[in-house]
Amino acid sequence: MISILYVGEFLVGYDGTIIGNLMALETWNRDLNYPDASKIGLLNASAFIVGVLCGPLNSWMADRFGRAQLIRIFGFTIVIGTILGVVAGVNRSHSYGLFVASRAVIGWGNTALIQGALVAIQEIAHPKYRPMIAASWDCFWIIGNFCAAWTTFGCSHITTSWSWRIPYLIQLVPAVYLLVAIHFVPETPRWLLARGREKEAFDFLVEYHGNGDQTDEMVLFEWEEMKNTLVLEDAAHGLSWTEVWKAPGNKKRLFLAGLTTFMPQLNGSAIISFYYSVVLKNVGISSPTQITGIGAGLSMVGLFANMACVWSLKHFRRRPMVLIVWPILMCGLAAMAAAGARFEASGGTNNAAGIAAIVMVWLFNIPAQYIAPLFYSYPAEILNYAVRAKGMAVWNTVNQATGAYSSYVNSIALAAITWKYYLVYIPLLMVQWVLAFLFMVETKGYTLEEISIAFEGDKAAVAQVDARLQEERNIGVPPESPVEKEDKDVAAIAVLPAQI
Repeated sequence: MISILYVGEFLVGYDGTIIGNLMALETWNRDLNYPDASKIGLLNASAFIVGVLCGPLNSWMADRFGRAQLIRIFGFTIVIGTILGVVAGVNRSHSYGLFVASRAVIGWGNTALIQGALVAIQEIAHPKYRPMIAASWDCFWIIGNFCAAWTTFGCSHITTSWSWRIPYLIQLVPAVYLLVAIHFVPETPRWLLARGREKEAFDFLVEYHGNGDQTDEMVLFEWEEMKNTLVLEDAAHGLSWTEVWKAPGNKKRLFLAGLTTFMPQLNGSAIISFYYSVVLKNVGISSPTQITGIGAGLSMVGLFANMACVWSLKHFRRRPMVLIVWPILMCGLAAMAAAGARFEASGGTNNAAGIAAIVMVWLFNIPAQYIAPLFYSYPAEILNYAVRAKGMAVWNTVNQATGAYSSYVNSIALAAITWKYYLVYIPLLMVQWVLAFLFMVETKGYTLEEISIAFEGDKAAVAQVDARLQEERNIGVPPESPVEKEDKDVAAIAVLPAQI
């Protein structure tokens, strides 16, 4: 089931980097009437702009109709957007407009998938494997990037418009698969329980977390935590944004949700993701085959870096990982700027400086891709059910807004000031490091419900539930079937208004 959701992120990675690859092809530029830096920026930003506008709608649909509906929307938008993009260039007077429309339609779908699938993975996965499974999500973005880069590299030898249409058209295959396969993925147990479908929720836990055993200790523990936490959170679910923001724990959750998408979006890695073709052209690499080949190599290294992060999350704490990687990124940007400056100062004749610039791009990309999976798993870990939809809305809004900014501004800035633009990100990285140092909460080793203790302390609902379960174990109370027992926890959590 989770592999089906991974296909969605594969598509996001494929589609999200395909433009950077197509920009290297003369046929794509010709068919779109040679768009300048501003038009390229708008083309890339259009997907993020639509994502900002559709974020609140996606959050409402996720809570009202379930996570799977958002994934279906993603599949349909990929199909429609791909068709619009492929026909661009047939009539060159409308080719650029059609391609922008293609990116805008796909932008809605990308946002829907992230808001639906990221939460679904957290709620479906077995607690033992949840951190690894959630972190593996971003690896499939890199695999999509890998396939986009190598497909474009292979098609770069075609001299007709099919050199760019084939890579773009390939998106239809996984999109159609996703539309069919999502019918076989059940809704998550937390969503089912929140909608009053208790038996279905418990059956899911028994089948997929307890190997069919209704008395499995993990299943009973999860059920108790989930049910009692939802009793608390149901009271908070109807809170307005103002009321949610007033609660200290929720305030920190929403802030961290925004921070942990602001950091990867504006750490300089978007320059490589979207405009590596421009970066390479600025240091003398102009051959489409060379550019797409280097891009394919970057995607391979990025995949290994992502896998290393997934392994690291099993052994290392989240906060130190971020605090160590960010200074490395600062050094990488400084090195890229230094090499670019030497190449420019030589008038484009210093090949050694050009090669050094390419090496620095690779060395910067490794830590940037290494840390990327953490920022997909962390926001979903820290958001409890009551603020999960609002928190993911914050995450999505910041993600799409910063993505729109970087994809548009990066294009113009690289054309205007070339290597000097890398230095702009260094003070921004310093600010991000300080914010992470001051506010990041460690989540390694906690279940989704137990993470609330890090925000609310002993007043968290899960702390009360754990204490009651431990007391029952100490006095030898046998476990009851959650389907048959009455809810004994309503009275125990009568202090809800004060906690909220």
